[in-house]
Amino acid sequence: MSGYRYRITVEGLSDKKGEPLDLSPVSFEVENHDEILSLIEKMKARDDLGFDTNTATSFTVGLKLFSEVMMENRKHPLFEPLRHSFRDFMMLLKQGRAKPDSEE
Repeated sequence: MSGYRYRITVEGLSDKKGEPLDLSPVSFEVENHDEILSLIEKMKARDDLGFDTNTATSFTVGLKLFSEVMMENRKHPLFEPLRHSFRDFMMLLKQGRAKPDSEE
């Protein structure tokens, strides 16, 4: 085991019309090189993003799941168009500013 292990569960609540979904939840386990739960708390605390709690949580979980798959499959041609842009995006995010200096 080379990372943190998580169980992710997705449970459908309602459709576009607000009607209950009658679908079984999906649960799966993943490994990630980062400790996602503390990252969620850090993202919630960031003033520069302006995200509410749900947005910060879903953004962080989605980003960490996606980026781990991308890193594990970095040579896959599907990710080629994203490689440089994603690196720039992550650098900007880690700097703690939602916008580059030139756009503020």
